[in-house]
Amino acid sequence: MWAPYIDRVFKTRLSAAKFFKDFSDSVTDGGKSIMIPSDAEYTSAAITTTSGDITANLVVDTRTILDINTWQGVARIFADYQAAQVGRQYRLKEVYAEQMAHALAKKFEVDLFGLATAANISRVVNASVAGIKSSDLESAIGIIESYNVPREECMFFLKPKAYFSEVLAVQKLYDASQFGRPSVIQGSHDQVYGVPVSLSNNLLAPNASIEGGAGRNLLIHSRAWGYAFGNLPGGMPSGVRLQEKASENLRVTVVGDIMYGVKKIFNSYRAVRIISKN
Repeated sequence: MWAPYIDRVFKTRLSAAKFFKDFSDSVTDGGKSIMIPSDAEYTSAAITTTSGDITANLVVDTRTILDINTWQGVARIFADYQAAQVGRQYRLKEVYAEQMAHALAKKFEVDLFGLATAANISRVVNASVAGIKSSDLESAIGIIESYNVPREECMFFLKPKAYFSEVLAVQKLYDASQFGRPSVIQGSHDQVYGVPVSLSNNLLAPNASIEGGAGRNLLIHSRAWGYAFGNLPGGMPSGVRLQEKASENLRVTVVGDIMYGVKKIFNSYRAVRIISKN
């Protein structure tokens, strides 16, 4: 019962992964590299009314290669004496499984947020040690929309401390007298300016010498990044594999592991870095 449980817990711990594009189905039967096409933008052309002739666009597309190149695991060693006790205590097994799943999920999301570099996301607002202001959030939305990125397909990823101590300190976001109703739903962190909000402690720290501040938050489109989980032999489909390895000693090693890759799959204008004081 360990394997399905740890895989289920692992997937419930993935908050950011639920938002971005998952290409795991492409490697269900194995494989290392996934080629993701990025077609050029089309323009319409007039059709001749008497002949139906139309000028066709040549297929000129580029591709991004997503490699499954990371293998991470967590291992716990149980002496036979300990294993015999744990085997009779299912709730204790749940505790170990949750700890292992949490460690794997955290590592994956840290690597996913590791894509939020200046090289991958060229636009930044509030590159200083000042707290996030409403004008910073508005500027980030303006940048996204100036590149025709649908705002309704974007999300704010904010550090909890930055959200509660900086964003919620902005009066115009919670004071209904400003716009007739508050921009932030009371008692929740669901939306800001109509854009969904997700809080995560796995966001990167900024480059202090360039960006300043202590937190690198994001406004990002769902197809800016992609990822894929490899299908390890004997593991759950596109998820965690759990194994118990016996040894010549009187002990057993329980190993949970995942194989994955993360990649920026579209241009750098599908996201904006928002630097926070906290």
